[in-house]
Amino acid sequence: MFGQIVFGLIGIPLGILIMVKTNYIVDQITGFLGFAERYLGSGGTYTFFRILGFTVTIVSLFVMFGFAGMIYSSIAEGLGGVAGK
Repeated sequence: MFGQIVFGLIGIPLGILIMVKTNYIVDQITGFLGFAERYLGSGGTYTFFRILGFTVTIVSLFVMFGFAGMIYSSIAEGLGGVAGK
């Protein structure tokens, strides 16, 4: 429980920071990503980092509030109860 809260308290600001500082990340740290430009079009690297930041934020929220465990268990149950064995 404590680990989930810590994960959320670190992950949520990290995801928001990635979304806010996308220009700095692309211009100063990574440069343009070829696959993002190819599959997401012009400006795809910026879009990729915004989507990455949003995903990190949402996953951190799910882990922090315990929704991730419910999702994992329902998926495992749907696959034949792999988690219970």
